[in-house]
Amino acid sequence: MAAAFDMTVLAADPAADAAVARDLGVGLVPLPELLAASDVISLHVPLLPATRHLIDARALAAVRPGAVLVNTSRGGLVDEAALVDALDSGLLSGAGLDVFEEEPLAAGSPLLRADVTLTPHCGGQTVEAMRRVGLQAADSVVACARGLPADQRSSIV
Repeated sequence: MAAAFDMTVLAADPAADAAVARDLGVGLVPLPELLAASDVISLHVPLLPATRHLIDARALAAVRPGAVLVNTSRGGLVDEAALVDALDSGLLSGAGLDVFEEEPLAAGSPLLRADVTLTPHCGGQTVEAMRRVGLQAADSVVACARGLPADQRSSIV
């Protein structure tokens, strides 16, 4: 989507296929280089022990001043205290989060006073995704009504 806005797209992923990235017009770079070069940083990472607080005070210190951070991936990827500090200091010009370290977001969270857009996590709730979920549910109901065992059910989507 970023390419549609004539943005240069960089990715930091040690498991990415370089040929596929190149074909998609994506530059593969180490994370510190991505952070230093990006005006907008969007996280698309699973939460694993190795990725917890992937974006912490040290990572934020490497970010291009004025950048915007978006995390719609998993809570826990961003050290929220460090994020608030980066926003308060002006290092980041803004952030958008729909996932949090603790959900639901606590009423006293410092994120509520920071320059950040907060929304409920709804990344998978597109019209297309909801249609597929509805069709899969209907397919399961029909299969059950016909008495088909689980291993013989097929999805209509």
